[in-house]
Amino acid sequence: MIFRYLLLAFLSISVVAAAENIGLQAQLFADMEDSRLDDFTLIEAAFILSGVQSPDSLRNHIRWYEEMVQNIRAYNFDLFDKPALAQKIFAIMHSNILGEYERESTTLLDIIRRKKFNCVSATILYNLVCADLGLETKAFETPTHVYTIFSDFERRFIVENTNAMGFNIMKNLHTYSQFLLQYYPHDRRLEIGLDQLYAYENSRGRPIDNTELLGLLAYNQAYFAAQKEDFVAAYEFVLTAQQFNADSRSNIEFEKGLYFRWGSRCFRERRFFDAFSVFADGFYRYPENADFAQNTRVAFLNCLQQNWQNRNWAQTRQVIGEILELDILQVEEMKQIKFYFDRWSTYFALKQKKAPLDELNSLLKKIENDLQR
Repeated sequence: MIFRYLLLAFLSISVVAAAENIGLQAQLFADMEDSRLDDFTLIEAAFILSGVQSPDSLRNHIRWYEEMVQNIRAYNFDLFDKPALAQKIFAIMHSNILGEYERESTTLLDIIRRKKFNCVSATILYNLVCADLGLETKAFETPTHVYTIFSDFERRFIVENTNAMGFNIMKNLHTYSQFLLQYYPHDRRLEIGLDQLYAYENSRGRPIDNTELLGLLAYNQAYFAAQKEDFVAAYEFVLTAQQFNADSRSNIEFEKGLYFRWGSRCFRERRFFDAFSVFADGFYRYPENADFAQNTRVAFLNCLQQNWQNRNWAQTRQVIGEILELDILQVEEMKQIKFYFDRWSTYFALKQKKAPLDELNSLLKKIENDLQR
């Protein structure tokens, strides 16, 4: 419940940010609230997450994609020899479409406009093209990387999309382990073992479908927004990315860092409700993280005080309900709630406001039951 609320809440944190997101991106984010695409195709979603903003632009980019698929189909390859077809699609894309590897070129627009790609953008484009030509594709996400896997071939095929020689890397795992060195700091390479990187990566990864794969694009967009300290956009992209890919192995540390940085900024700016919302979401996602629990409680108590000063009972009722769901309050903090409830009770009695007084008493009973427990 908290997560669903936060997705809506943070769409309204900034009027400017909300205005910028009215349109395709907002429609896509709303479509993914149930963690599946109903109104958009995968390629449409990929372009929107890449930064396409208007319907006309989306139509133009879809036309580019469809023409590319049609051009590949025009080669009249044997559609029944699936491994050979997959290899030929791979070769065409590397020779005519993708261009050069660049670590930060994570969107399809980078491929179209600048002929630059990284593992996410290349894997998305390759997988979707293969799927449109009748090949069932998935991806494999590791803590640092993603590549293509085929699940309907007679033997296991792995495609490393960032290298023109990367088709069927299972043929030479030693060479591929050497290739993976670029994704690891020097000390980590030595710690794991230069020949063991492939095994290390895969023991910590998992297969993902192409919808989950799009979540990595949303995560990367969040990462670049966070680098610019545009935390509103970064947080919105993360919430959407979680709807696409609920268990992204490559973004755990980034997520935790974003929760802390964005929540801390809200707290410093005395936006205690926003700080509480961010830290509560962080704790909800990572309940083993003691820092998120502590920060959530501190932000909550400051929010209680600020809401009393502003006479904001609606927000008080909301945050109390949510923190009781999280079940992280300690006895002293429960007593703090009762202290403010006494103030609110007197206030409502003087103002003769029966409805909020009834709400208060209902919450108070729950708190007293929790204290006894």
